[in-house]
Amino acid sequence: MLGGSRDVGSTAVPHVTRGLTLRFVLLTGMAVGLVGLSALIQELQGASTAWIVGQSHWSRSQQHASFALERYLTSGNPAALAEARAALQVPLGDLDARRALEQDDVDLARARQGFLQGGNQPGDINRLILSFRYLGHLGYFRDAVHLWQQTDHGLAQLQAMMDSAEAMHADGRVEPAMREALLVQLQALDRSLQAQARAFSLALLNTASIVRMVTLVVGGLSVLLITVVAVLLSRRVRHDLIDTESRFRAAFYQATVGMLKLDHAGGIVEANQAMADILGYRRDALLGMELPELLVDGELVLDEAGEIDWPRQLRPGELRFRHADGGLLWGRWSGTLVRSPGREVSVFAIIEDVSQNHALAREVEHHASHDPLTGLVNRREIERLLELALLDVRSHGGTHSLCYLDLDYFKLVNDGLGHAAGDQLLRGFADYLEGAVREGDWVGRMGGDEFAMFLADARQEEAKQVLQRIARNLGQAGFQRDDGLPRVSCSIGVVEITAEVADVNWLMSAADSACYAAKQAGRNRVHCFNENRMALEERLLEADRLAHVSSAIAENRMLLYAQRIEQVGDPGFLHYEVLVRMRGTDGQLQGPGDFMPAVERYGMGMALDRHVLGLLFRHLQLCPAHVQRLGLCNVNVSAQSIAEPTFLAFVCDLLERNRGLARKLCFEITETAAISNLDQARSFVEGVKARGCRVALDDFGAGLSSFGYLRQLPADMLKIDGVFVRDMDIDPVSRATVRAITEIGRELHMSVTAEWVESEEIAAQLRALGVEGLQGYAIERPMPLEKLTQPSLWRETPVPSSRLS
Repeated sequence: MLGGSRDVGSTAVPHVTRGLTLRFVLLTGMAVGLVGLSALIQELQGASTAWIVGQSHWSRSQQHASFALERYLTSGNPAALAEARAALQVPLGDLDARRALEQDDVDLARARQGFLQGGNQPGDINRLILSFRYLGHLGYFRDAVHLWQQTDHGLAQLQAMMDSAEAMHADGRVEPAMREALLVQLQALDRSLQAQARAFSLALLNTASIVRMVTLVVGGLSVLLITVVAVLLSRRVRHDLIDTESRFRAAFYQATVGMLKLDHAGGIVEANQAMADILGYRRDALLGMELPELLVDGELVLDEAGEIDWPRQLRPGELRFRHADGGLLWGRWSGTLVRSPGREVSVFAIIEDVSQNHALAREVEHHASHDPLTGLVNRREIERLLELALLDVRSHGGTHSLCYLDLDYFKLVNDGLGHAAGDQLLRGFADYLEGAVREGDWVGRMGGDEFAMFLADARQEEAKQVLQRIARNLGQAGFQRDDGLPRVSCSIGVVEITAEVADVNWLMSAADSACYAAKQAGRNRVHCFNENRMALEERLLEADRLAHVSSAIAENRMLLYAQRIEQVGDPGFLHYEVLVRMRGTDGQLQGPGDFMPAVERYGMGMALDRHVLGLLFRHLQLCPAHVQRLGLCNVNVSAQSIAEPTFLAFVCDLLERNRGLARKLCFEITETAAISNLDQARSFVEGVKARGCRVALDDFGAGLSSFGYLRQLPADMLKIDGVFVRDMDIDPVSRATVRAITEIGRELHMSVTAEWVESEEIAAQLRALGVEGLQGYAIERPMPLEKLTQPSLWRETPVPSSRLS
């Protein structure tokens, strides 16, 4: 029934609205019609007046012409004749205008000219033309036109008499008898024309009288009709308003959202049952209460006089309300001021209970910032809290401590007892840590078995004492199990939070490093991060260098250099390695040693690799002759790029779009990067080799298990670590290492290249050992890639004859 009531109200309101709209449209249309009719009647009255005035001009001019002709006949004065002819032009002009309008093809221009000649006002000419054309066949106006037409013959006679009189005087034979006959004829003609003019004027006056009568009748009927419609409309509006108010009251009390009617002071005048249910009151108990009693402190908006500031209070929003049981609930609030003439301003408000929405939002927010397993803050929230802590120490000073805790042997628990036992251990450890900290401290879970603890206002030594107690008491915690596995312990790293700390990333990296050092030292211990101030300044300097690298990439200040690699026994084979340099904002050129450590430490290697590859491909695309001459071009790829699948996709896309360059490229990956990410390294090697590229293992021999991993990586080239090459002429161990790597490469059908060849003596020893590629200052120093790709340079053979021996 409630839904049905809403449906009836919702359909009735549009029906009422349409009825009122139609009535107002009708009333408006009648008013507009009356205005138009009044304008038309005024035009008719103006036309009547214009015809009467024009007839007056016609009659006076005709009489004037007759009198002037009579003087001419009597005196023979030519001026009198000219005066007669000029006066006659007025009725002749009206005559010409009428004839222009009477012809089948109406000549409006001729008609206007004729009426102007007839002495009519320019503003009346359109009225004269329109009324003649469209009303000339009606009643008295038709009679007037007929009378006007009858004067045409008389005007012609008057003009003929002027011509006869002028001829008579011109011949000099003015006979008294003839003159007397003309005078008698003129007088008779004048009387006839004046009689016709009076009849024409009377017909026009009758027409004007009819127009006035019609105006009065139409005006009266219009006023009467509008009055009747207005009375009916007001009665209907009153009826509709009463009906609408009844429906509104029904909707008000039956609505499922809370509704309140308030007076200007905030007193509740009306409230529906939904509002009572939302707040937990009886509906009659709400009546007489005031809005401040329902709102929580701070939600009421007051003006300077201490009264409710309704324009601001009624802005849509969510307010906190007091429930009858003292609890708090959220209500979506909107309202409007209702101003009625002669009455005090009232307020109508709608309130919808959105407490559940707020509860869901709080739950979502909690899940976004907390770990679902332990209930501790998660990594994102940890980083946010650390940002706040850094801002605090930079603004107010002081020192805090960040502790990084990693459970020892957690993998054994997961593998031996299952993930459920592992989860139980993590929850128990989280509860234990929360119980061990003070108010103002916090504990969070980084992920896996790694936790973070923040100790406020605690230096490293103070934090170390707290953490040693935590580690010592961990064995007595209630979540330990007698399952034969090692007892649960944790390794802890500590770092101070001071104003000198670079950023949160550095802070977390330092704590992680300290925790790793604790594990390396034997686990179940606390290790403090003890970088001195010089080391910290070096970290800050590295962060600044990283910013310079980012800006250099964005501003295209990274430059490509190249260093030739000599192919023993094939001096014409063009082979070089692409190197990168950075031009600073001051124009100075910086080598890789100035910026690569920061790039690798802060994970920017892949961005730099992408930029270098993009520069290289664009440059080689512009040098087709050089590419045709090119044997092999080596380009380095960082460990960070190897570990990221999206980088392989980027490289493969470049190679697919530049297939002619693929067989000219050799990607160099360091041995340590390959060993630390063996699966990713194998995927990268297989991906680029499938597209025609070659792969070299750079710095080979630096790893601890170099030879064991060779079979698992299908590389094409080994580049011997320069540390062994540089000292092989004085260090037998280095020479033996170079010999061993060369032999292994030969057995695995890999070419071997030696780096850091800095003297001709070392180059000769390498050739004797069977090393196929030589790279170093003794061969050629690095040069800009643009210079190397100039045709004038690569056409020459730069290898001295002494190196061919």
